[in-house]
Amino acid sequence: MGARPQEPERYPDMDYPDLPGYEITGLVGKGAMGCVYRGRHREDGQDVAIKTLLVDDPSLQRALANEWEVLSRVEHPYLINEREIIQFQDRAYLVMEYVESQTLTRWIESASPRQRMEEGAEILHKLCEVLAYLHAQNPPVIVRDLKPDNILVLKDNTIKLIDFGIARALEGGAKTEAALKGFASANYAPLEQYSSNATTGVPSDVYSLGATTFHLISGQQPMAAIDFLQTGKDPEKMLLAMGIDQEWAELVGAAMRSKPTQRVSLPTFRVRIPKPKTESDASAPPPPPLPLKSPVQPPANHNSGLVWWLLLALALLLAAIFMPLK
Repeated sequence: MGARPQEPERYPDMDYPDLPGYEITGLVGKGAMGCVYRGRHREDGQDVAIKTLLVDDPSLQRALANEWEVLSRVEHPYLINEREIIQFQDRAYLVMEYVESQTLTRWIESASPRQRMEEGAEILHKLCEVLAYLHAQNPPVIVRDLKPDNILVLKDNTIKLIDFGIARALEGGAKTEAALKGFASANYAPLEQYSSNATTGVPSDVYSLGATTFHLISGQQPMAAIDFLQTGKDPEKMLLAMGIDQEWAELVGAAMRSKPTQRVSLPTFRVRIPKPKTESDASAPPPPPLPLKSPVQPPANHNSGLVWWLLLALALLLAAIFMPLK
């Protein structure tokens, strides 16, 4: 798999900031609202990634500050390590470790179908591990923008989860901000993420994990949640139509249910990630079952015993009436 070039691209039309303590050596990536520079600490020589905004938008400034707040209180091998946040010339710069990598999106584009299934399964296990770590914080940290573009894949298939601009601590009773619609990625966000009357939580990240897995195993982005709802299409059936194995299709379908209460749990998702066929062990215990999409409850009938006796009495009466006389 290819990785980002050793020397980042330089844009001659850009003015690189003379950031105190750091030397800017190039540009990792640039978007309409922000960019990530590659730099080097002047004293210890460590390579760093420096994230900043290119527009004066208060909501984006809050997102950058929120990312610093989240990263500063968590530590995991699959998370980018933060260094500091610097205010320089009326602009904030978030300084983080730099790793040679590519996004999971790029990895998917260059991987074969077999690699997407086998090596992709390893990536998903690591992703489940770091999500479990974040969800176990007190209060839990909900990512809310999990997608292939926000997952870095290193040369050894280690991952780094990035971009916590809209992540939040799950406080009791907290509702979803309607402003999320401007930040989150529609193809990977659940319906509740766009409702001001709903609460995002662990099941929301599970949906995004399922949508990311859809992209990983099929090579195609999933539809937006609202499009699934409006068209009546089902992620599981779509994957089966693409020729994806049933185990994978069922797992993705269970994670991408429209109702949060019907989605598979994160631990069960991880256990149910299919193994390569050569690793299957017939003696291993079966994995936990996936939740039903629409549990069917049989109607309660408190008079069933009385009805049974009435039917029996009617049968005996009819038998007596029509019994031939001897």
